[in-house]
Amino acid sequence: MTGILFCNVETMNFLLNNIRIAFDAIRQNFVRSILTILGIVIGVGSVTLLVGIGQGVKEDITRQINSLGVNVAFILPGKMDSHGEPGPMNSLGISTLTQRDVNSLRKLPCVRLCAPVSFVFGMVSYDYATYSTFVIATNPDLFTIIKKPLSEGVYFNSNDDNNPVCVLANEPKQNIFGTGSALGKSVQIKNKSFKVVGTLTKEEPSLFGAGGFANMVYIPLKVSMRVFKGTQINRIIIETDPRINPDISLDLVKRTLLANHHNQDDFTVWTQKQLMTAIFKVFNIVTALLAGISLISLIVAGIGIMNIMLVTVTERTKEIGIRKTVGAKNSDIFLQFLTEASMLSLLGGAIGVGLAEIICSIISMHTVLHPVITVGIVAMAFGVCFLTGIVFGVGPAIRASRQEPIQALRWE
Repeated sequence: MTGILFCNVETMNFLLNNIRIAFDAIRQNFVRSILTILGIVIGVGSVTLLVGIGQGVKEDITRQINSLGVNVAFILPGKMDSHGEPGPMNSLGISTLTQRDVNSLRKLPCVRLCAPVSFVFGMVSYDYATYSTFVIATNPDLFTIIKKPLSEGVYFNSNDDNNPVCVLANEPKQNIFGTGSALGKSVQIKNKSFKVVGTLTKEEPSLFGAGGFANMVYIPLKVSMRVFKGTQINRIIIETDPRINPDISLDLVKRTLLANHHNQDDFTVWTQKQLMTAIFKVFNIVTALLAGISLISLIVAGIGIMNIMLVTVTERTKEIGIRKTVGAKNSDIFLQFLTEASMLSLLGGAIGVGLAEIICSIISMHTVLHPVITVGIVAMAFGVCFLTGIVFGVGPAIRASRQEPIQALRWE
């Protein structure tokens, strides 16, 4: 036991001594060392930043989708392909969903809420000015599903099925009416007048921006069907009973829709898990591609480290001869130079990760992105740096260890 402990202490002292020598060499050639590790700094910083942004985006998407509720499902017209891409009907704006589907789903014991959604294409105007907003026709169930609190007024309800009223999200309310109250005023949607009965609170900064719920104008579906020609149901959003197994609920939903569609599988039922999987699949590919491009700089940096280490071996040939003369083995010389190459790479990695942290903080303060650099990302960055130092430091270390002591002492 004493022998093993002594061996471990001796090995630790040897390693610490090599690290000290490596840092002394870096300090003596400070400018050259900084220029050598610049590629490592750029490569590791870029990879850390990209992966951190990707992790932040994933968490933001997960949070926003989960905010709808864990038992929410989306029914889309057309059949999605194996890659999660919409079918031709969906791409052309043709919907196979009908009011009969809505009525059938509402009768199911496993469905608590059912909100049909119809896209109303047209400009919103007020006082002879037009505004770019996204108008959807739906029923009151949607407000319970999406859980968007009111800032003033009320939601429209089933008693408003014959009344041309609307609810404004905060963004169109601010754009149209500014800081004043919008209640009781009327906006024009496709040249039809709709009275504002409620406005929603401000949306949190979101990756979806105006493409989410921030830029919506909501009107009753039955009113839209009556006053606008060609109104069709483009989506159905349902909230299932959480007390019932979700797989059983979704299976019943699919069988009900198939019965309505004469066993034609011309619709898609998406759960939150499927939605996030489809989004993350595409996002992971993009992140991997960008990170792969950034890794090219690590290869270039590794070649730079190898070249500088070869120069260092040549400059320190006499030192190698002296160390061998006083008893240093080939393995000692090999580990000394390999440690120096690794320290160069790890130093560059530390600077790169630090810069990535600073840039992430700036991005979080000034954009809707919230990058997240986790312990795993930092460990990955340093692991890549260490591997780069080892791979590109082996060649120079081998060359140093094979120096003949006599020839090395004669080197000028």
